[in-house]
Amino acid sequence: QRRGSEERRRTRGPSQVHAAMKRIHSLLASPCFLMISAAAISTSTRRNAQQQLNTQPDGPERSLSRQRRIFLAGLVSSLPLPLSANAVERAVGSAEAKCREEGNCLQTLDLDGAVGWNWGAKDRCDSTDPRCGANGVLNDSPPAGQPVPDKQGLQITDVVSLEIQIGTGSNADTQILKIGLYGESTPTLVGEMKELCANGIVTSSDLLLGAPVRLGVGGQMTYIRPEQRVDFGVPSQRIAYAKAMRQTKAPEEFVPQKRPDGKFDACKNEKTSRPHNVAGLLSVPKGGIGFGSSSIPVKDDDAYSSCFQITASSSSDADKEERKVIGQLIDSKSMELLARLSSIPTRKALPMQSGGSPLIKTVVNDCVVESVSDLLENKDNVGT
Repeated sequence: QRRGSEERRRTRGPSQVHAAMKRIHSLLASPCFLMISAAAISTSTRRNAQQQLNTQPDGPERSLSRQRRIFLAGLVSSLPLPLSANAVERAVGSAEAKCREEGNCLQTLDLDGAVGWNWGAKDRCDSTDPRCGANGVLNDSPPAGQPVPDKQGLQITDVVSLEIQIGTGSNADTQILKIGLYGESTPTLVGEMKELCANGIVTSSDLLLGAPVRLGVGGQMTYIRPEQRVDFGVPSQRIAYAKAMRQTKAPEEFVPQKRPDGKFDACKNEKTSRPHNVAGLLSVPKGGIGFGSSSIPVKDDDAYSSCFQITASSSSDADKEERKVIGQLIDSKSMELLARLSSIPTRKALPMQSGGSPLIKTVVNDCVVESVSDLLENKDNVGT
């Protein structure tokens, strides 16, 4: 019995490998870890781990350790949570980069590198720099804008000018994004966009307890799918009202505007003007503005957190979501600004997510809508 006890202690001795395996085993046993650890351990990483283990000398302790580690490496790599093909590649820290290059993130217990998380704040480029890409790497030059979309025979009836501020304080950069609206092909949805931009959307009859939802008051870029789509909206009506009134918070009796349920059927039945097949297209939810919030249940305060999106590339996913194209960017400067917006680094997210909120605050200072007929008339008056 004493010899058997000594043999067990020798086999399970306090080796560094065994201690590491106990830590990994306890982490893998956690339900939370199993949910968030997507299949980020590649086949090559697992192969490298097995090759390293095979080079170690044989023996009872090495053999048992080898079996456990190969088993756990295979277990993690086979978890049924595939990493999205559109997953965001973020700035990677030096430790994660080193273990990924050597293929031993699991063996060295660098779980951030193994699972696919890239924190690496100290190694990330300055997000206020236009050359800083979505992956946190400083490029040689700012991203180039794609060509202005062809109108494909669609009539632009109105022009929206968004004054967008990237960053805060002395480092802030303010530019104008010009959008043409297809008022003839999607009149109901374009009408909602004009309301959001001009006087604001109102669904309550008592404005003494609330305020219109206006993009120029509390509007911002809320979400980025890098180089695919950017999302704009009013994340919180309460916060927007408080800032507009220069108060620390909205009064308790403040009532946010609800979604425009009365227009839902009309907006849903209105067909999209065109597919989401190029960069620079303005897209709204299939039920119209106010029906794009992802919160469940939908709260009135953030019902307008996702009012519209602008495509940064062709997006079949947007077509599958039955979103409606109601306009497009109309000049090259706007396309260049779009390229920069879609390349802004995002806040850290789980590996299976395909985007995140912008790392640098990006707000809409103002939104102005003008009809094309008025613009042409003013141009003629200036010429005379």
